Amino acid sequence: MTAPLLVAAALLVALPGLALLAARRAGLGLLLLDRARCCRWQAGPCAGARRGMGFDPIFGAMLDAGALRALRAACEAGRAAARPAALFVKLPGCWRLAVLAPPPPPSLPDGVPVGVWLLDPRGRTLTGNRPLARLLGGAIPEGVATAGLQLCGPAGGEAPLGLDPGKEREALLRQPGQKPRRLLASASPAGGGWLLSLLDVTPLRTAQERIEHLAGHDPLTGLPNRGVLRAALDALAEDPGGGTLIRLDLDQLRAVNDRHGQGAGDALLRVAAGRLRAAIRPSDLAARLGGNEFAVLAFGLRGEGAMLLADRLRESLLQPVRHGTWEATPAARLGVAWTPDHGDGAEALMHAAQHALREAKRKGLGAASFEPRLLERARHRALLRDALAEALAEGGLALHIQPQRHLRTGALGGAEALLRWDSARLGRMVPPTEILAAAGEAGLTRALDQWVLRGAIALQREWLGEAGLPQRLGVNISAATLQDPGFAEEVAAALDHAGLPPSALEIEIPEDLAVRDLPAVAETVAALREAGVVLALDDFGAGHSSLAHVVKLPVHRVKLDRSTIERLPDDPRAYAVLRSTLAMARGLELEVVAEGVETEAQAEALRRLGCHVAQGWLVARPMPPEALRDWCAAPVLRAVS
Repeated sequence: MTAPLLVAAALLVALPGLALLAARRAGLGLLLLDRARCCRWQAGPCAGARRGMGFDPIFGAMLDAGALRALRAACEAGRAAARPAALFVKLPGCWRLAVLAPPPPPSLPDGVPVGVWLLDPRGRTLTGNRPLARLLGGAIPEGVATAGLQLCGPAGGEAPLGLDPGKEREALLRQPGQKPRRLLASASPAGGGWLLSLLDVTPLRTAQERIEHLAGHDPLTGLPNRGVLRAALDALAEDPGGGTLIRLDLDQLRAVNDRHGQGAGDALLRVAAGRLRAAIRPSDLAARLGGNEFAVLAFGLRGEGAMLLADRLRESLLQPVRHGTWEATPAARLGVAWTPDHGDGAEALMHAAQHALREAKRKGLGAASFEPRLLERARHRALLRDALAEALAEGGLALHIQPQRHLRTGALGGAEALLRWDSARLGRMVPPTEILAAAGEAGLTRALDQWVLRGAIALQREWLGEAGLPQRLGVNISAATLQDPGFAEEVAAALDHAGLPPSALEIEIPEDLAVRDLPAVAETVAALREAGVVLALDDFGAGHSSLAHVVKLPVHRVKLDRSTIERLPDDPRAYAVLRSTLAMARGLELEVVAEGVETEAQAEALRRLGCHVAQGWLVARPMPPEALRDWCAAPVLRAVS
């Protein structure tokens, strides 16, 4: 007999009141039977099993049917699943005492990610599994009231924490020195008490919140994105106080990316985002639209106040940015538009601010506000794009040919095919700069390059073997097309189909090709050279990237930009630049072509410096292909002979 059982038995004989108290504290049940083995009274958690105590063979041999019924009723009030320990003690007067020890609580599964908590009807702990202990800080508290749990939302259920039985609810777990954790809680009845399950969903909720944040924010800068800005613009449209939208582009991002890599560009964007946030009011919104584009939305601000805000934003960005070993000073162009004067809807205001931004870029201004006349310019650009698409589809474009001459011999040194467009729809000759800009806006650059390439190859096929005509024709190809890994194969296939040798075609690479695009372009250029196509670097000397291009790209020729040629023969600095360029070209075994040669004095200066080939109005103006035969038959100009 265990000590608690002996104590309970002894106390019942001597002091029944103390026996009752001892039974409750020890978790024992007392059952007093008379001579007829009927239950006289019971105390404490009498008989702990729902199924079993009344069916125990020991009891069956000692108790009559009435006692068994009484004992069974007591068992139904119990809460445990295992059989309790029992001992019968003979008392004076032939009474018998059944001392009943409630069984240990059932074991709960430990190999699950859920904390399982068995509670009595008053919410006090009976037992719990190991995941519950880990969840609650290492030890299971005495009851749910001291666990630091709080239900999210209203709590009106009958189960612990105010839960409704069988329904899952979210709860917060707050513990000293730790961040609150999010739990999924549910409760169900269990043997007169409650079985509470707790699942830690903190990582899931954190991930969901992160996903929701990313859905509305730029991951690099943390600023709201275009979607959030659009929702704010919709709200602005309903605000009678109006407001201002400012769109801005960072000017230095491309240069920083080219010189220092994308990591430096990302650092510049983060700094710019922080400065924009610091320069606006708490009620305003700064957003990143993508690339180097940002926007600021200011409620209740218009007119002069809007332009003052634009100036403040631009000034905040002009401070130098230092990151690692480099330093850059970002600049920005800003376009400003406000409601209701410039548009009363989200789309109208976005377009108005974009038109103003284009005007600031066109005029070289720090900031420009929207004006109605800008809409006319926008309509003109849209018309130009539509007309170009139509001309490209219906054969409205043409190629004109500008020949080249060797400066010392006067021999024909090849020719360049130049794009021309006399638009019947627009009623004017469209300059090449407008054609290229419209093609870029309309997404037609690749199609335009293909048209020029096909046209040049067709002309060369027509001239093939004809004496006195150019045996090599150059075409300008955009950087975007040169990055296409299939372009070299396309060129080789077109030449093969026309029956032309690869040397009949010269592809001119634009000098303004970004350094970051060099790896992709270099692969295409290497494949073209391997196929035998002649390669030239166009407008050499016009930008800071020329030296990098001529070193990294396997070209045969460099074409000097006209901005240097036009200063001859009077500018000593132009002489110095040309002298060093020609020395470099000789060292790399490159042929040098001077573009924009217009006077005999320029040709003579180039000849003395050792330039090989001249192209420009002094040699010939661009002409239709059918006029080239007559020109080639004419005497060679003395100035370049």
